[in-house]
Amino acid sequence: MFWEDFRELVPATKNYIYLNHAALSPTPLPILYETFRYLYEVSKSGTIADNEEQKDELFHIRKNISNLIKADPLEISLIPNTSFGINEVAHGIEYDDKSNVVTDSLEFPATVYPFLKIKKLEKRIVNASPYDIEDKIIENIDENTKIVSISHVSFNTGVRIDVQKIVTKAKKVGALVLLDIIQSAGAIKINVKDLGIDFAVAGGYKWLMSPQGSGFMYIRKGLLEDPPFYGWKSAKNYLDFDPTKFELEKGPRRIEIGTIDIAANLGLSKSAEIISSHEDEIEKRVLQLSAYAIDLAEDKKFEVITPKEKRAGIVVIKVKKPKEITSRLAQRNIIVSPRGEGIRISTHFYNTEEEIEKTINSISQEVS
Repeated sequence: MFWEDFRELVPATKNYIYLNHAALSPTPLPILYETFRYLYEVSKSGTIADNEEQKDELFHIRKNISNLIKADPLEISLIPNTSFGINEVAHGIEYDDKSNVVTDSLEFPATVYPFLKIKKLEKRIVNASPYDIEDKIIENIDENTKIVSISHVSFNTGVRIDVQKIVTKAKKVGALVLLDIIQSAGAIKINVKDLGIDFAVAGGYKWLMSPQGSGFMYIRKGLLEDPPFYGWKSAKNYLDFDPTKFELEKGPRRIEIGTIDIAANLGLSKSAEIISSHEDEIEKRVLQLSAYAIDLAEDKKFEVITPKEKRAGIVVIKVKKPKEITSRLAQRNIIVSPRGEGIRISTHFYNTEEEIEKTINSISQEVS
């Protein structure tokens, strides 16, 4: 099976029970090799290698990413991290004195903080739980809502939200929707067109198993045509190197204000290519493993914060002193994270049921 073969390409599996993909994935060998390929070519031929890689405006990278999320390659900009992309959106939208942004208390700070800089914007940070998050957000969307900024999957509860339900209400009042997909892209299938969202952002180092410094941004056609920040690569004719003349690039490079990490994003491109080719098996496997983790935890009488019917790859088990327990688990070579009110287990498709069993049993031993 694909997942079993792929597991052999992840060196970390030889030494650890690694269930921490919601924090950072170990780099699989095909992705590492693609990153190294570019760096090796640069070591041999410098700018010749770099110019060869960029001769198509990195369309080959954009195409693989667009296939992953079912977008157009020209809607994909390469960014260094999620925070960069959210700032582009937050500061690229026009607001009036009545405008508000709606977000929620389960968000990672990157989805919220960029909007705090905009003084005249009302910030509605809705207090929500995994079970009522959609209704709470919808209740706060009104005719003055300019944008809704939310995560597809919550980093500290694991809940996967019903995006389309929120989008339906947002569109009724003319609000835009920004979706942070860093905890879903690579774990479950994503179709940005079916979701109806306007923007999506993701770093590549979590479920996409790519190097830090890789990332992408989906911008629906017709939006953010004049971005809030300019750099030398925002210019249509950037290779003229003429500071006295500026014409804005109309394609996705307009967002990429400076030199990007090409090696890291080539790794992301390879990952997107692999995942897209096996997306059904990967999603099925991720959901099977997260369900298995929930079942085992409940059998051990743990309170599971993550709703089983609204899950993706993250499962959060409520425990006291999660930091201390996580640290002791690491001494056993079991790698998880303390998040929210408990321990976060984030299983990717190449993990095994036996690894989950050992992890849940070890947590049970630690709390008893």
